[in-house]
Order: sequence, then structure tokens, then C-alpha cells
Amino acid sequence: MAESGPGRAAGGDRLAFLALTATALFFAGNTIVGRAVAEVLPPFGLAFWRSFGAFLILLPFGLPGILARRREILAAWRILAVLGLLGMTAFSALVFVGLRYTEALNGSLIQGTLPLAIVALSALMLGRPVGGRQVLGLAAGGAGFALIVLRGDPGGLAALALNVGDGLILIGVVCHALFSILLARRPAALGLPAFLTVAFFVGAATTFPLHAWELWQGRPMPLSWTAVAAAGYVALFASVLGQLFWAVGVGRIGAARAGYFMYLTPVFGAAIAVAALGESVGWHHPAGIAAIFAGIWLATSRKTEAG
Repeated sequence: MAESGPGRAAGGDRLAFLALTATALFFAGNTIVGRAVAEVLPPFGLAFWRSFGAFLILLPFGLPGILARRREILAAWRILAVLGLLGMTAFSALVFVGLRYTEALNGSLIQGTLPLAIVALSALMLGRPVGGRQVLGLAAGGAGFALIVLRGDPGGLAALALNVGDGLILIGVVCHALFSILLARRPAALGLPAFLTVAFFVGAATTFPLHAWELWQGRPMPLSWTAVAAAGYVALFASVLGQLFWAVGVGRIGAARAGYFMYLTPVFGAAIAVAALGESVGWHHPAGIAAIFAGIWLATSRKTEAG
């Protein structure tokens, strides 16, 4: 996104950094909620209500833009459908299903590969070079991420038993990386509220058959406070606000640079675990956080090649 001067560019970067930091916080909560309710809520049901709830929240804000830009929407229905499928259907459904079969540690570690997936796919699909500072940023952020999720014990890596859930979450990460890269191809005239309303409509429409299959299998979405709270969080924070802030950040600094902020997800995850679950703080937490911020600075500073 072009800026008219250094001051405005710096301000745009600051806004993008704040938006992407909030996204990492909301995504950390999404993983914790998904794992917490994995045994009591059907995953496709949660994914459906995530998208449908987000669609209902956004509809009053997005409908005017949809009506005004309906011709552009119809002309670009293919890319809009692909974005909805990748970012709203595939990512959420695969992560929620995967969390039924794997531990939170595995899920966090695998989702932490999103920056690498974005950089690699950007290089393959768009021919964008990977600079030395980006490589250092990836290495520093990855090291900090590993310190936190492995609790400072390298031997913990050998104890991670990979299973089908890990594979599903990894596919979901690749889908979200593709969604992030393809965001630049959405109709330029379509504002974010209208775009996200359409995308979440696609997500709800394509997830509903999966939820209907669960209903046929005798796994309905229970009418409980747990279900309402979980669906409410993933719809409002992880979906509406998370995807809105993510789109703002990607639009301002590019998918490759924005991806590094996903290294903040385990930082927030650890903080939530300490606050909500009473877990203790170890040396690896501040060390990992310091490495993550160093990696983000290396990858997103102005000397880094644009992403």
C-alpha cells in the first residue's frame, strides 16, 4: 500500500503493528478455546457458528458496501470464494478438528510455522526474494517460539508425538498462508467490512454441510453457556476482529512482514495460561519473548526488503 511520505509510512507501520499484535492475541485465545472445548463441542459445529456468527455481526456494517459494489462482487466471485474457503472454512475447521487429536503444545508449535509458510509461499508464488534480515528474523523468532513452547527444554522436542491432528493443523496453516498472500487480489473497491461479510458468508455456507453431517451422526451443538461463550469468542474476537486487524496489517506492510507477528501467539498464550490457569513463569518465557521481539524487529524494520 503506497504511502506519501516517511512520516505517514511510519504511522501506517505503527497502525499495522498494533493491529497484528491484537490479531496474535485473538488467535492465541482461539487455540486455547478450541482445545478447551474439543471434547464437548463438535468441531464443525464450532467452525460453522464461528463463521455464521461473524457474518451476523458484520452484516449491518458490510451490507451497504455489498449493495454498492454488487457488480464488482459478482465479477470477482471466484477469488472471493477462494478467500472464504481458505481463511474461514479450511483454517478454522482443520484447526478445531486437529485440536481433538493433538495436545495444545503440538498445536501451538505447528501454528507457529505460519511466518515461514508465508515467506516460502510468497517466494514460490510471487518470486519475492528472501533477504538476509528476514532469514535472521525467522531464525530469532523461531528460536524464541521454541523456547516458550518447549519450556526451555530442547529434549521436549523428542517427546512430541506427531499424529493426524498435527497434520490437519499444518494443512490449516498452509491454507491461512495462502489466504494471506491472496488477500491482495480481492477487489480494491470493496471495503474491508463488505469483503469480510462476504468471506464469512462463504465460510458459513461451506461449513454448514460439514455441521449437518455431524448432526446426522448425532453430534449436535449443545445449548449451554460453554457453547455460547466459545462460539461468541471465536466469532467476535478470533474472526471479526482478528481477521479485520489481520487484513489491515497485511494491506499495510505485506503478508511476508505481517506473518512474523504470529510469533507473538505463544507469548500471549503463555500469559493467558499464567493468568487463567495459575501456571508458573520460567526463565524461558522472558528469554523467548526477547528473541521473538528481536526477530520481529529484524524482519519488519525499514532495511528489510518489502514483503
